[in-house]
Amino acid sequence: MKRSSSELKALSRQALGGQWGLPITACLLIVICSMVLALVITALMDPYSMLSIITCQVMIYIVSLFVSLLQAGYMKLLLNMDRKEPFSLKDMISPFTMQPDRFLTVNLILLLVEVLISLPLDVLSYRTDGTVSLAFSLGGSMTAALVGFVLSIFFGLSNYLLLDNPQMSAIESMKTSCRLMKGNKGRYIYISLSFLPLFIACFFTCYIGLLWLDPYITNTRAHFYMDITGELDEPETREETPVQEQPFNGYM
Repeated sequence: MKRSSSELKALSRQALGGQWGLPITACLLIVICSMVLALVITALMDPYSMLSIITCQVMIYIVSLFVSLLQAGYMKLLLNMDRKEPFSLKDMISPFTMQPDRFLTVNLILLLVEVLISLPLDVLSYRTDGTVSLAFSLGGSMTAALVGFVLSIFFGLSNYLLLDNPQMSAIESMKTSCRLMKGNKGRYIYISLSFLPLFIACFFTCYIGLLWLDPYITNTRAHFYMDITGELDEPETREETPVQEQPFNGYM
């Protein structure tokens, strides 16, 4: 059954109802980790050395791959919540124990495509000054974001497939994602664009609203994945409320 955008959003809100705290915390941890690592790398960069600039950019790409593992763990947390299974912040590190090279391979391939297409604008941003440099930098970022969105239309289910199939290879997950998205690309695009008004509204909250919007979007996409694979059509076998474990009880 192909559920509509409004139906998937309703399921997402229902799953998150009264349990926003942990997804928001997970989202905040990813943001902080990304920002801190990027700021440290940028602070060490010598803006007058081309070698330093290139090294800095490569390090930022490496950080993005590391963060991609945390994002896959974030997806795992939400899937557990949606499936009424125990969930906690420990889920965020689960990809590190599930042959992480598979997740890294998928995200490295997607990252390389984004980088190669946006690279000319990035190079120009470093070779110019002032507003021109800023314009090229902004153009490069927007190009990378657009390419990333287009790639997600084909390969957006890869991480979910890897989480649910520990023996599946990276390439196989990408092929399977591409196959599952056949006939569903338009629905995926519509669902993604339907969040645009809320995204714009977050500007007026100094982006704080994104801490609630991101779990909402990610969980809706998780339900989209579960809908495509037919999981949402399976008979309910668990009626109990999902158990939220203590965030750090595994380390005590």
